Amino acid sequence: VKLGVLGAGLYANATLLPVLKNNKDFELVGIASSGGLHAQHSGNKYGFQYATSSEDEIINDPNINTVAILTRHDLHADLVVKALKAGKHVFVEKPLAINSKQLSVISKQLLNTDQCLLLTGFNRRFSPLAQSLSSFLFHRSEPIHAHYRVNAGYIPLNHWTQDPILGGGRIIGEACHFIDLITFLVGAAPVKVSAYALTDNGKYREDNVSMTLAFPDGSIGVVDYLANGDKSFPKERLEVFCEGKIAILDDYVKLETIENGKRRLESGAQDKGWRAEMSALAEAIKSGGEAPIPYEQLIGVTKAAFAAVESLRIQSSVFIKN
Repeated sequence: VKLGVLGAGLYANATLLPVLKNNKDFELVGIASSGGLHAQHSGNKYGFQYATSSEDEIINDPNINTVAILTRHDLHADLVVKALKAGKHVFVEKPLAINSKQLSVISKQLLNTDQCLLLTGFNRRFSPLAQSLSSFLFHRSEPIHAHYRVNAGYIPLNHWTQDPILGGGRIIGEACHFIDLITFLVGAAPVKVSAYALTDNGKYREDNVSMTLAFPDGSIGVVDYLANGDKSFPKERLEVFCEGKIAILDDYVKLETIENGKRRLESGAQDKGWRAEMSALAEAIKSGGEAPIPYEQLIGVTKAAFAAVESLRIQSSVFIKN
């Protein structure tokens, strides 16, 4: 996998580039950032063959077959389409898009793209404990109820992620992660969303929210995304009830499953799935296989995040159109 990277900010350097450097399936060819200085620093640190300030240089490089998009959220959709049109496989960090118009353009491009894969950075579904949880529920014949509590922490209103134009806001920009994990467990994207928020009082921006997701098989997911807690408390906890079974996933450190009165515990160092996600992408590219996440789920999860925001605004449930 001959990789070109767009973006050399905090996420790239702290999370994804270390994973890529240690994966022998990836050849790190070029990296770009808007000013060029961050790309130069990251290029030297992680062993890229060159660094540039030009996104087009990466996208049009014939020696690159895969592009990773790690830029600010508002740039994701345009770069996805441009890279797919150039015949590149694409990994894009979440969100896939920040509005319906952008998502529609991506969807249309995918209809005209046969040879290239697209993967959005919904890494949690690839984590070892999430995979174990999925296996625990695999043979179910009844719908599930999943409750995902996220202690997201406070982000000031002047941070770019809070800007609906630049970051899309926190539901679209981050809460999509948790919608996706429940979607992964159910095996299909939500069909209806109802969202409720605490009052912002000039301190928050729709980031203390409870979202209820309805799925095609009758499953129900609840995502409580909260910015008003204490950051010293663990960030994520998921509880799943189904067909006489219970599973509790604690912050990707511990998974407890209970069935027929018997408890089973898996635990270890926190692993949110970045390494496995990149390995899945590399394997799909090398084998010519299907995208690691079905496109109907990538698109459906993004639509569900949009629907949650709309539900807050109209104070009513929103049905999601295919």
